[in-house]
Amino acid sequence: MKTYLHALSAIESAGVRAWLVGDSVRDVVMDTPPADLDIAVEPCDLGALAGSLTTIGAAAGDVLREGLGGVLAPFPVLKTSIDGEKVRIFCITGGSIEDELARRDFSINAMAIRSDGSFIDPFRGRHDVRNSLVRLTGDDEELIRSDPIRIMRMMRFAAELDMRIFWKSEACARSFVAKFPTLINIPAERWGREILSGMKRRPYDFIFMCDKYGLTPFFLNELETLKSVISEGSGTLFDHTLDTLRIVQEFLSKRKRREIDMAFSLAALFHHLGSDVNQPSDSTKTSAIVKKYLKAWNAPAEIVHMTDVTVRSFRIQYRPVSEERYAAYVLKYGAETVELVADFALCNSRADSLKNMDTIAANRQNLAEVVRRFDEAKRKSKGNPHYLSGDDVMHALGLEPGKAVGEVLNALGVAVGTGEVSSRQEAVNWVMQHGHQ
Repeated sequence: MKTYLHALSAIESAGVRAWLVGDSVRDVVMDTPPADLDIAVEPCDLGALAGSLTTIGAAAGDVLREGLGGVLAPFPVLKTSIDGEKVRIFCITGGSIEDELARRDFSINAMAIRSDGSFIDPFRGRHDVRNSLVRLTGDDEELIRSDPIRIMRMMRFAAELDMRIFWKSEACARSFVAKFPTLINIPAERWGREILSGMKRRPYDFIFMCDKYGLTPFFLNELETLKSVISEGSGTLFDHTLDTLRIVQEFLSKRKRREIDMAFSLAALFHHLGSDVNQPSDSTKTSAIVKKYLKAWNAPAEIVHMTDVTVRSFRIQYRPVSEERYAAYVLKYGAETVELVADFALCNSRADSLKNMDTIAANRQNLAEVVRRFDEAKRKSKGNPHYLSGDDVMHALGLEPGKAVGEVLNALGVAVGTGEVSSRQEAVNWVMQHGHQ
């Protein structure tokens, strides 16, 4: 039995009718195994349902109201796992599953699957999936007028799923953007929800489409400004930004997807912002713009930090970087962030057609060796990249807690990253020799 059908049957064995909905159904239609299962159930006590499911082998679940970036969802969601599959369960609002689907914006998301495997598809979503179409579920003009952010959501799905927008939906969207400046009044966090989702998988396609529909001035006017700033090579900094986004999209498509890849895509989007004809690049100004927008868009703090570090420091990779300097960077920012910076520098250099690829490749090799040494230290010492703890340093040197202990640990970390220290005993010896200097 298919996993999602088993999950539906398990829920219904607890006395509650259930349907697979949303992205999960679309994935099934596209012959893609759903990453997570979104399940709608008839109105019930989700806490009681969680208890019933644990008696048949499901993991203990939690009823939450947290959505993307910590934003409160409009309804409680039971998060659990059944047969190892992550499951999100919520109650339908209204009289039936058909009423629930009618509130969905797009036909490709307005489908459901019953526990017997049959489909509920009132808006011909399967037809649109097979024909790679993003189409609204009702009167296009009215739906867009009632909530203009649907235009942005339409761009996101078309880019993310490599689909076309239905001709009537496209015409209504273009007409609305041209005639109504009310898009300016949409709260930043609503823009952000769609932008952050759109930047995850196909950032170039998403931003290209937003520009094509004239949306960029409404959510990121600094990007529009780059159209008048001439690049040092050819074209404008806006053109270069698109080139970088395209190369980043290609780069990300060739490796396993990670949550932090959003920072990679956002760095490509932001790295020129703040530039003007008099000052082509100003990392301080760019950093301020990154923080301003990503915080307003409710981006996770880790993504804000990684994007900011990347736009401020990627150009360092264009010159030789020593292992000692990389070790200090890894200790300060973490290996994932420093690796992201190095990879972004490579992508941006390709977009610039720079002749420093050998330097960047050599730097990446140095960084890989530093990270390998830190990983080896953590493997040998239960997760400690220094081999020693602060208590170990205080005991060895007779120090009291304070700044000096941190300084010794940091210097020891650099010695580990450069290969000078490769065991706990060598770390003790190093501290005894260098700790008082």
